[in-house]
Amino acid sequence: MLCKRFTQFLFILFYFSFAIKVSLAVAIQTQEKSLAGFDAAALVIEKLIDSNTSLAHSKLKNYDEHFNELSLKQKITYQYLLTDIYISQGQFYLVKQAATEGLLLTLKLPNPSLLISELLYNRGFAYESTGEILLATKDYESGLELAKSLHNNTLIATGLINLGATYYLTDYYEKSLIVLNDAYNIAKQTNDEELKGSVNSELGILYANLDRNEQAMVYYQQSYQHYKNANKKDLSLNALVNIGLVHLFEKKYEQAISVYKTIIDESNGAAINHIMYSAYSGLSLANLHKKNSNPEVSYQYLLLSKKYMESVEQYDTEQQYYVDEAFVLFELERFDEAIDSIAKVESILAAQMPLGHLKMQALISILNLKSKIYFKQRHYQQAYALQEQQLSLTQTLYDKKHIQSVAEVRLALEAKEADLQKQVLKNKQALQGISLLEAEKKQAQQQLYVLYIAVVALIFAWLLVKLVQGQRKLYIASSIDMLTGIVNRRELMKKGRKLLSRAKIQKTNFSVIMIDIDNFKKVNDEFGHHVGDQVLKKIVELGEGFLRKTDVFGRFGGEEFIIFLPNTSTAQAKVIAERFRIAVEEHAWKINHTSQKPFTMSISMGITNSVDFSLDELFDLTTLINKADSLLYQAKEQGRNKVCA
Repeated sequence: MLCKRFTQFLFILFYFSFAIKVSLAVAIQTQEKSLAGFDAAALVIEKLIDSNTSLAHSKLKNYDEHFNELSLKQKITYQYLLTDIYISQGQFYLVKQAATEGLLLTLKLPNPSLLISELLYNRGFAYESTGEILLATKDYESGLELAKSLHNNTLIATGLINLGATYYLTDYYEKSLIVLNDAYNIAKQTNDEELKGSVNSELGILYANLDRNEQAMVYYQQSYQHYKNANKKDLSLNALVNIGLVHLFEKKYEQAISVYKTIIDESNGAAINHIMYSAYSGLSLANLHKKNSNPEVSYQYLLLSKKYMESVEQYDTEQQYYVDEAFVLFELERFDEAIDSIAKVESILAAQMPLGHLKMQALISILNLKSKIYFKQRHYQQAYALQEQQLSLTQTLYDKKHIQSVAEVRLALEAKEADLQKQVLKNKQALQGISLLEAEKKQAQQQLYVLYIAVVALIFAWLLVKLVQGQRKLYIASSIDMLTGIVNRRELMKKGRKLLSRAKIQKTNFSVIMIDIDNFKKVNDEFGHHVGDQVLKKIVELGEGFLRKTDVFGRFGGEEFIIFLPNTSTAQAKVIAERFRIAVEEHAWKINHTSQKPFTMSISMGITNSVDFSLDELFDLTTLINKADSLLYQAKEQGRNKVCA
């Protein structure tokens, strides 16, 4: 009996031992299958992020319970995919958290990994989107250094693109041009459509900031096509948002409306919060400014945008919403509510001091609107104080380094630079071929190679200098009046149209002063044209003493001049004109400081303002100039040496 029981015990022990081994084997197989399954699932999830973010998130969450069972590299990949999903959803604080957790895991890696760069870039983008530009720049630079050490061109270009964005956000436009151009050249040599879309998008934003809307539109359209080719739905819709913004700035409101409706249709109801916010806010602005506008319709679109805005964590979205709301409420004559919206904008901007170029423009815009509201409410003293503050800020803004010339030079150099780079590349390839064929002369060939490259580099540098000098001379010849040193008629009209366009959009004052020298023909007849030239130059010198850097003073033709005064009322323009008139009248006019008797000179002026034509939507710069010219002749008829407004 005892023997039998012992036999039964051994059988039971063997059975349980076998069952445990089988269970362990099944568990190991299941775990191995799970680990292998994650690698395949990660590829699927990465593709889904662009088309169905919710489904991608759901599939990734399936691995939450097995996270500790994943390998170290799989855990890092999990965190990276999570950051991509949060970026698509606009949840930037969660991006920072997931990226930081992923980067902590990378500290355990035995060797550097490209995943580190990608996590740094995603965290940097989250910092950038929430206004923490210094932290973003630090992450972008760290990610770029690692990408360079691992010789990955795609991630190098991505790092340059990211840095280019932080540079233009902080008004370093020249640095932005350089790094984005480098990224563009790298992207051209790849088959990565998403990378090409990204660099074109950032170049478009940069050129839009430089007021080069035509060039910006080209880059945005290229960006849209590249993203479409890459099947990046969210990114292609974002490119359409940018295209719509260019149409808005160019006052092509019907085209803008068409683009924004396309965005809504192509989204197929997906809740892409930041894109849907942009589409509805764009529709609001386009409907507000178009011919036969309906502010109530604009307000309804704005309310639709607000539903999405509340889920968007980008730091400038809330500010832009309240700016738009203030302008719409102003048109609806709901002035107290508009003042409340402006107060929210001022509070947001106050927390972001010191302000960059774009933020300063936003502040100037709302101060101007606030002044108009106070004027409507008959709070004239407050309105006047705000006008003074606005003029002071405008002066500060335009006292900063002039940035347009950077874009001009870059456009001029692009074609030449591309050709020279191709030639340098061919020369390098030729020299490398020679070194391979003549290995025994390796040292000599290397010296020749270095010398040749140095010569090519010197030639390249010399050509660039000559090209820039030529562009500068061409600009001066085509835009500056060689006698007086101020802008000529062609450049004057170009600048005037731009200033008037900005004044119409921002609904600010824009004054035009038309000037004619009295009895100038008599000076030429009596003293000669060389004296007449001296008079012209001196009058320009006197006039420039009363003008701000934001004003434009140009020679319209012969003895006629024009001054454009942005953000200046008729009354303010008249004060400037009177000072100018008195300065000319009281100047001691002499001929080459000789003993001949001094003579007298005077000027007559006509002044007009864009506000006088606000009811006429079709008025243009020519209309303003013609009106100023008419007032100028009225001053002549009243006896000359007069100012008529």
